[in-house]
Amino acid sequence: MIRNYLTSIWRYVARNRAFTIINILGLVIGMTAFILIAQFVLHEFSYDKFWGNSKSVYRVHLDRYDKGELATQWASGAAGIGLDLKTNFPEVKQYVRMRQTNALLAYGDTYFREEHVYFTSQHFFDVFGYSLTAGVDSTALKDPNKIVLSQSLATKYFGNENPIGKTIRGNGRYDLEVTGVYADLPATSHMQVDAMISFITYVKLVGMNNESELNQWQWDGFLTYILLNDNASAAELEAKLPAYVEKREGEELKQYNAAMVFSLMPITNIHLDSDFIGEFKANGNRDSVYFLLIVAGLILVIAWINYINLSTAKSIERAREVGVRKVMGSVRGQLIQQFLVESLLLNSLAVLAAIGFVMVLTPWFSQVAGREIGYQLFQQPMFWGWMALLIAGGALLSGLYPAFVLSAFKPVEVLKGRFKNTHQGVVFRKGMVVLQFMASIALIVGTYTVYNQIEFMRNQKLGVNINQTLVMRSPNITDSTYSSKFEVFKTTLQQYPEVAAVTASSFIPGASPDWNAGGIRRLSQREDEQKQYRVIMMDHDFIKSYGLEMVTGRAFSGDVPKEYENVILNESAAKHMGFEKPDLAIDDQIFFWGDTFRIVGVVKNYRQQSLKEEFEPLIFRYNKTPGGYYSIKFNTAEVHQSISKFEAHWKEFFPGNPFNYFFLDDHYNKQYKADQQFGKVFGLFSALAIFIACLGLFGLSSLTALQRTKEIGVRKVLGASVPSILTLVSRDYLVLMGLSIVLATPLTWWIMNNWLLEFANRISLAWWIFALPSLMVILVALLTVSLHTWRAARTNPATALRYE
Repeated sequence: MIRNYLTSIWRYVARNRAFTIINILGLVIGMTAFILIAQFVLHEFSYDKFWGNSKSVYRVHLDRYDKGELATQWASGAAGIGLDLKTNFPEVKQYVRMRQTNALLAYGDTYFREEHVYFTSQHFFDVFGYSLTAGVDSTALKDPNKIVLSQSLATKYFGNENPIGKTIRGNGRYDLEVTGVYADLPATSHMQVDAMISFITYVKLVGMNNESELNQWQWDGFLTYILLNDNASAAELEAKLPAYVEKREGEELKQYNAAMVFSLMPITNIHLDSDFIGEFKANGNRDSVYFLLIVAGLILVIAWINYINLSTAKSIERAREVGVRKVMGSVRGQLIQQFLVESLLLNSLAVLAAIGFVMVLTPWFSQVAGREIGYQLFQQPMFWGWMALLIAGGALLSGLYPAFVLSAFKPVEVLKGRFKNTHQGVVFRKGMVVLQFMASIALIVGTYTVYNQIEFMRNQKLGVNINQTLVMRSPNITDSTYSSKFEVFKTTLQQYPEVAAVTASSFIPGASPDWNAGGIRRLSQREDEQKQYRVIMMDHDFIKSYGLEMVTGRAFSGDVPKEYENVILNESAAKHMGFEKPDLAIDDQIFFWGDTFRIVGVVKNYRQQSLKEEFEPLIFRYNKTPGGYYSIKFNTAEVHQSISKFEAHWKEFFPGNPFNYFFLDDHYNKQYKADQQFGKVFGLFSALAIFIACLGLFGLSSLTALQRTKEIGVRKVLGASVPSILTLVSRDYLVLMGLSIVLATPLTWWIMNNWLLEFANRISLAWWIFALPSLMVILVALLTVSLHTWRAARTNPATALRYE
């Protein structure tokens, strides 16, 4: 029986090559897109599951409130919370805290600035269940001046030597003994850590004797992780925290009309749900992943709808086959079996071809998506189970309806040539076309919205000049002559004609300053009126170099005595302090970090970070040589030659410090990288969805034109023109397109409006955002339909009337 089915299928395919190619091609593209997106989605959901204790480890997040309003959200929050939780709650088995340091590590003549080094408490490897490949987990970070290295960093400094017991110099100030090596953290880790220095080393550096002394809650910037006991509930523990906060800090918080809210986040959720201050790196976005999952499902459904539509539309040509088989004794069940086997075979071929394409396209797709996706998915038995389910489900979904339609033909009517498409079948196919193009329009409108939002953010005036700016990190190794050396270095560079300015600052545009200062208020205000602000240290050339506009007052000057006692606000900070007009802030005094400062100017709000965020209240303090960044404004066609000159002077004035640089515009635009990647992926698969829909429409319109050949011939004999015939045939599809647009528009508006709510500065969903993509889909669809109709309309009427 199966052999007979296969023979019949082969004969049918051989007679209908074009139809079969269109059918399989649609399935292959749809399934390729589906598997690629499924790979991406599974990769996003696989983060941090490799840890031995991934189900029991939580990160402690902190939300700080001022006057009942959310002020800051910290991934790296209060210094002392981990110790307090371990001491006061039996549910907490152990804790780990980490603090980032930009370290210059040196071994002999080998030295590099390392961005991903963290002071880490001793229980890290026990808490996370991640063992060292060399060294002892429980003691490697126990004592002062110890360091453990990732495998790649150990190789970078020591090559093939055994690093254990060797000494690395840290920032030219202290020696660190290598006590362990760990395997590089995989790409599916929310952490990015190349080396860990024992936390007690940091404690000693800040003048304390032991870790228990570092128990402050008003000192942020510390990542805290807790390991819960096996029978502990994170939700129950979290519910106890407000009462503990009230007990420990309640009186002080009430005094300042502030609040602290701690929450526990499973480490497996951090990648998709956490976007707070002090993250290791930019995380993903759960909504974006779900968006892509919906796109994947829509593409697959569109491909299956194609199969259903084309199979049922082809039913007239297969009607005689069904009639003959029934006359020869076939029962309906056997015919259903035959058509389901045909669907199963085509879906199997499509899945196998799709897997082949996925294997080839994965490296390219990884680049587009900005993730190291790899081929781990194919190594999981569950994946092949899902593929089998995809084949079976696809065969049933796409084959069941055509099988029942085709097997229901009455042999007498079919063999007499009286068969025609039923009204129900035509309505069903039209409904499927409407669904296809609803999905296509929704996807293209979504893509267009994402593109417009990203372009809107990139093209808005920033209020700060980030062009032609080379940025270097200030040196880690300095001595008592650093201030004078910097002044000479700065003067030397400014002598070059291509250099417009050199300035130093603690932070540069492109990221939120992580110097978050609380307890700031006007001298005339009460203590309970103090608020939080972001603080940037800068020299007197910063404002002019970056083209910031003074609203009132003056910029910093290197000639004013005791300029360090003065501050400048941005407009947002002035408003935050309660000044109705910026002018009123001038010469007022603020209480800040235990000292009093005079406001000498207000600078116009500028985009310190991307347009996804509101303007933050910023306070600028003067420092002639702030640590952080050097910015060089220069303009030349000979970029590399200028950089070589800068490097030579750097090595002259700051020996032992590596010369690392980047361009500020590249750095600034990295803030939009995740959104751009999402837009690319979303756009790519939206285009594929439209292509698949048009591929099905191409096949459907071909069959429609074929089935209406005689009608078109009669109309031509009766005097109908080619344009009128084109209008007649296209009108049906135009109605379907119009219905698709009407149904898709409100749904798409709701979805994209919710997506745009994530942005503080966003586009409005104007009518043309829906009209232009809809018009494009209509034109593509009409062009597709018109190709076959034009050919049929141009056929000689005599030939058309002899058809059938």
